[in-house]
Amino acid sequence: MKFEYLSKPGWIGKMWLRNRMIMPAMETWTATQDGSATDATVAHYARRANGGVGLIITEMTNPTPGCVTFPGELDISEDRFMPGMSRVADAIHAGGAKACLQLCHGGVFAHGGTSSEPAFTPSGIGTTTLPGEKLKVMTKADIDKVVDDFGRAALRAKAIGFDSVELHCGHGYLQVEFLSPFYNKRTDEYGGSVYNRLRFSLEIIAKIQEYCGKDFPILFKLSAEDYVEDGITLEQSIEICKYLEEAGVAAVTISGGTLDSRWQDYEDVMTGKKEIDEEKMHLTRGIVNSCWIPSVYCPRGMYTKNAAEIKKHVNMPVITIGAVTPEMAEEMIGKGEADYAAIGRQIFADPDYPQKVMENRIEDMRQCLRCNECQGAGNKNRTLHCAVNPNLGNDGQIETIIFPARKKKRVAIVGSGPAGLNAAISAAERGHEVTLYEKQNRLGGLMHYVAAPEFKSDYQKYTDYLIRTVKKLGVRILLNTEFTEKTAASEQYDKILVATGSELLVPKIQGMDGEGILTPWQVLDNEYPDVEHFLVCGAGLVGCEVAMHLAEHGKKVTMIDIVPNLAPANLYGVDFSLNAKLMADHVDIQLNKRIKKVTPTEVTAETKKVNPPLNLNTGKGTEKPYDLSGPYDGGDQVFRGDAVVCALGMRPVSGLLNTLAQKGYPIEAIGDCMGARKILDAVHEGYHAGRRI
Repeated sequence: MKFEYLSKPGWIGKMWLRNRMIMPAMETWTATQDGSATDATVAHYARRANGGVGLIITEMTNPTPGCVTFPGELDISEDRFMPGMSRVADAIHAGGAKACLQLCHGGVFAHGGTSSEPAFTPSGIGTTTLPGEKLKVMTKADIDKVVDDFGRAALRAKAIGFDSVELHCGHGYLQVEFLSPFYNKRTDEYGGSVYNRLRFSLEIIAKIQEYCGKDFPILFKLSAEDYVEDGITLEQSIEICKYLEEAGVAAVTISGGTLDSRWQDYEDVMTGKKEIDEEKMHLTRGIVNSCWIPSVYCPRGMYTKNAAEIKKHVNMPVITIGAVTPEMAEEMIGKGEADYAAIGRQIFADPDYPQKVMENRIEDMRQCLRCNECQGAGNKNRTLHCAVNPNLGNDGQIETIIFPARKKKRVAIVGSGPAGLNAAISAAERGHEVTLYEKQNRLGGLMHYVAAPEFKSDYQKYTDYLIRTVKKLGVRILLNTEFTEKTAASEQYDKILVATGSELLVPKIQGMDGEGILTPWQVLDNEYPDVEHFLVCGAGLVGCEVAMHLAEHGKKVTMIDIVPNLAPANLYGVDFSLNAKLMADHVDIQLNKRIKKVTPTEVTAETKKVNPPLNLNTGKGTEKPYDLSGPYDGGDQVFRGDAVVCALGMRPVSGLLNTLAQKGYPIEAIGDCMGARKILDAVHEGYHAGRRI
């Protein structure tokens, strides 16, 4: 497919862009404690600009002194931040892109844990995600002060070289708190009608124009629907966008949701208080922060219909966002349903993505997995990182760059999962002679199964990218070939990287190793009996995805496990959409059940008299171990079905590793052979092991 429309230049106000691809605001957590830009901040934006994107919108940047939303947030609230931020603008321009500074007051999220000021709100309504925070209802004097703060922040941005600013009116922050009737219960001139609720934003726009002139482009990011009771509707957003255009806004980005989106509906559905109504619930669209950082369990292009509808009513450029593929963006722009496409995490995963689009080299794109490791990092107070791009957050750092090797070496890599393939790529890029051993008849390892469900197609694209890359680099590939100690002795490699991965764990449960018990791999390969009801033992990530895969093939599924929460090691944010998808697929979830015996059609489990309530907000930036010791004092429960699947975890395949280590061969272990973990661990370990040779 030729991307004719995405590659065309265009205008946003007086700002000329080299193409229709925009990198939207996404946090990096690279600022200093006081909010100053760092070398890492500058390098991050420089690398993305050099990849060919037309416009870069920085992460949210605080305009008001003392109102910090999270550790590592950028700040432009005082003149002292200007020198550092000027480096960001210069770096973006050096890469050929235009620079836009996003201004965002966190409102209720600029709370006591991070701010010296109280959490400002229009009406004293807080957020379910930060219960008990001290709130302050804004007076007219407070409003005037914050409006002026925005104007002065925009003037600083213009003075240091930014081409435009974007106002963040979405996702639960201060501007959308005024705009949404869910948060705004005021009875003065800032409450009531759509125009009154928009007044705060209109005053900010006017103040920026006063300080910067009317030719300085102002972009506006809008939650066109916030998916909460009595919240913003699409009809209201059409009216809002007309007012914005009248006010001189240069372009509008159509997003959706807030951090409170559908929380009560989600909670009620997950606890069985309410039946799913897919027409009203939008359970895969409006779930807390998954609604605006859509995970792999959410549909792509969630806001494209709203963008297309709003485009019918305004003449200013409309920017579509929300896991939009290049094909979707090309079609929308071609049809006049949008003017630009904001493509975020994909540019994290592959900063050269825009250039590859313009050169029609989509097959060379390193696919984003939508796993949300990048945003999940911030919830753990870490800097930015990416499952498939080990350089993200460390762009330009000496420890991540692949240099040509001084001496060419013979390298063996055993195993072709994500660890082995990434090691082969980085070692080959160093100039080494690389041989890749795979005992199966295909490359990819367990990614073959991980990518099998239809909703995990991004994982297949990523695997295909890795396989194409190792072939292009001339890596010698030996399929159906097992690497043994004899191989190591005869070949005399300078370095052996062991990436033998992990295998299914079959616990010592009566009957679990018996004939007729299905493996997840059989299910994901669609090699299962044509029966009606499946009992899936295991509620970790593998069990959840097997259950969804079966359900989406029309099967009845009951999922049983000892754990108190689903996929307990999953990322904060992803868990909401995963849980919602399981419910939307009508999977019967049975937790706090200790499995003691199975047959090919039955599972017997010990139960508790009192089960702890489902923890709906499981992550909160941590991965907590659970007490699974009991007491299981509620008697046995027998679950009956037509087939049983064992999905109770993975264990490392470390036999070869131990043998080679004992014999003293020059080895290094990478990936799951040291312990079953995440794709991110395998990718990073493989990349760096190959880079270090």
